[in-house]
Amino acid sequence: MFESTHTWEEQRIHALAIYCSDGRWGEAFDEFCHVGLSIPRYDRFAVPGGPAWLTLRDVSLMRPYDAARQHLEFLVRAHQVQRVILISHYGCAFYGHLLGLDPDACLSAQREDLETASTTLRGWFAGIQVETYLAMRNGTRLSFHGVG
Repeated sequence: MFESTHTWEEQRIHALAIYCSDGRWGEAFDEFCHVGLSIPRYDRFAVPGGPAWLTLRDVSLMRPYDAARQHLEFLVRAHQVQRVILISHYGCAFYGHLLGLDPDACLSAQREDLETASTTLRGWFAGIQVETYLAMRNGTRLSFHGVG
């Protein structure tokens, strides 16, 4: 048995972060949301490519797009989400596979997709606040940059 040192917090923060499921970035995503954005707790939608699921960049994304919408509609309604944080990261394998490009060449598509995903969310959920960020890596150092 393992017992967490964290205690249950009843109050919802009404925030959701959508980012890539690449576990190498997980701790940095949490730190950015907790410390950089002052969000103590948040719902998570972590999938390969993160915000890419909210775009129709490629016909192969139609099923993930529909699935994302269903899951997000539930979260927004049930958890009363008011703020959404979209994070794309440098060197995302999902983008490399989808586009057949190296990490540097994928950056413009990732920026475009952050904007598209933001517009999509605002269309689905009137009045929702959406923020977009690109996580970058320089060696072992990670940084987060606002986009748009």
